[in-house]
Amino acid sequence: MPDRLPIFVNPEHAAIRGFRTSGRLMLQNMARLQDRLLAPYGEVEVDLVFGKQGRRMYLAGTLSGWAALQCQRCLQKMTMDIATEFRLGFVFSEAEIDGLLPGEEPLLIDADNKDALRLASVIEDELELLLPMVIKHPEGQCQSGAEPAQETAKKELKTSRKNPFDVLVDLKKH
Repeated sequence: MPDRLPIFVNPEHAAIRGFRTSGRLMLQNMARLQDRLLAPYGEVEVDLVFGKQGRRMYLAGTLSGWAALQCQRCLQKMTMDIATEFRLGFVFSEAEIDGLLPGEEPLLIDADNKDALRLASVIEDELELLLPMVIKHPEGQCQSGAEPAQETAKKELKTSRKNPFDVLVDLKKH
């Protein structure tokens, strides 16, 4: 597998020709993902196929790899395996989105700049959708006695809450 994907592709020409490409992308080069990564380590293997089905053009692909993340429950490092398949239907306006096939997501193509589909941006978009909103170990796998923040908050609330009837005890004494 080649290590490099083309930087830019003309999506229409690629779909008509049935262009196929594969390569490897380093997560450290994806600026929008940096705030979600523990460290700029990790890589993704990419396999992309452009195609045409009737009048519809699409980009189908698979991503596989790993990323170093921080568990939001125990704040320890965790490694997440990345594996997904996707199919993006080309649309040139938002009005065309309703015409996509089932299972296709829209990929908006700039009609004025068709030669400039940046593949790394498409992959970065797919990775952003793949990563969970709250990154955490599976239940019961957090490091050394860390407990979920909800449980800690409940315990603190129970210990700090006063009984409202304690005031009546003081009144009864007088």
